[in-house]
Amino acid sequence: MKISQKITIVLSLLVVWLIACGIIIYRLNTYGAFASLCGKKTLEYIREIGQGDPGSVGLDQSYTQWALALNLTDASNYIKVGLSFADGKGVSFKDISKQDPYRRRYLPYYFQSPGTPVVIGTMIKMFGEKSVLPYFILVLGMHFLTTLLVCFLGSKFVQESAYVFGVGLLSMLSLPILDFDFGMGLFSSEPFAALFVVAGLIALSVFWTNFNSENSSYKVTCFAALGFGIFLGLATYFRDVYCTFAHFCFAVLLIYGAVRNIKLKQIVVFILVSSVVLTGILYPWQKRNQKYLGEFTMAGSSYCSFSRWHQIWDDYKESSKWCWDGATGLGNYLEPEKSKEIMALLDRDKKAGDKYAWKCYFEAICKKPWQALSYKLGFYDTLWFGQRCHPFIYIWCVLSLLSFAGFLWLTRFRFVPELWLFPVFLLFISPFVHYEHRYAQPFFSLVTPITMMYLIKYWRKKVI
Repeated sequence: MKISQKITIVLSLLVVWLIACGIIIYRLNTYGAFASLCGKKTLEYIREIGQGDPGSVGLDQSYTQWALALNLTDASNYIKVGLSFADGKGVSFKDISKQDPYRRRYLPYYFQSPGTPVVIGTMIKMFGEKSVLPYFILVLGMHFLTTLLVCFLGSKFVQESAYVFGVGLLSMLSLPILDFDFGMGLFSSEPFAALFVVAGLIALSVFWTNFNSENSSYKVTCFAALGFGIFLGLATYFRDVYCTFAHFCFAVLLIYGAVRNIKLKQIVVFILVSSVVLTGILYPWQKRNQKYLGEFTMAGSSYCSFSRWHQIWDDYKESSKWCWDGATGLGNYLEPEKSKEIMALLDRDKKAGDKYAWKCYFEAICKKPWQALSYKLGFYDTLWFGQRCHPFIYIWCVLSLLSFAGFLWLTRFRFVPELWLFPVFLLFISPFVHYEHRYAQPFFSLVTPITMMYLIKYWRKKVI
């Protein structure tokens, strides 16, 4: 494309985004966190048990008001850590309450990755604590930048400017993303992680294009590997699962090279360089956690004792009150009599609890395989289609999946790692995690806009 065409695409997307921002601002100021339809049941649960009032907050409220309104959610934790960071206490948890929202009590913290709290704390330092509007504008900007990077990635598959614009439009106005990121998820990790994930996929695309060229270069491979490691490392600072995603990508690429027996050395070089960079970026924070908390881990949620086993062995009837259609509590569903023992051991000794929880989980599935399978399959549509929180969002998610399936069929299932690996990763981890449609955000906002426009382009060529 010519430079003038690229400028036209950017400016056109900007105009559409500014109009959308007006609607988003109205919804957020009118409904507060309840602007997120996907989190409505969780928010209602918080309000019913008297732990917050998610409908009472708007852009003119303080960070403290948002934290208290969203109590018991990840977003609230991020804000409380951000408040502590702004107070000069580092990445620790400010223990505020309704009775004393400004008390200066701080707790050690590492449960979630530090990126979002640090950004929140920095914004508070720069613009003050009384209004979240500057932070909201930052999130809007990050979303728009992510859209532009998706356009760049999409231009590899649909070169014409009209289709590239369509990719950007679908990515920018993706209903599941807008619904979560500009409501309950405003203070979550997804808006920031998405930018680095798509940048990592672009680096992977550069590597794969070079890999498949006749004159492939190790220099390009190394540069792409540097980018992949850096961007996935930065994404991990916002959401620790992207470290696991990087490792998954390495494993799949290595298996592909070994099975096909082509340019295996080049794949190994890519993996080695990316691994070294990724490890180097994550090491300081992991070392910090080892020093202060005794665990060499990126975040508490990356240590399987909580993120995996607490969700698997938690009371599925109780968790369904706030996470409906989430497939939580499979272990408890199969063998409820072991839950209390496992949960107690996990809280007392994480390493021993981890081993015992895994052993019991494996035994429970072996004893009752059909019950386990039916339980998980009962929620699989949530993984791909999103929770049935609103018909328009659900339709969007269904069309996303169908477009991806159509893309695979038209390309004869050709291995395209920059578009294949994330949906396959979701499938791979699905037996161990509960489902929330926000976990599939990179699928909805980075992959399916490209596959949708690819299908439209193919259909128009066939018809015309």
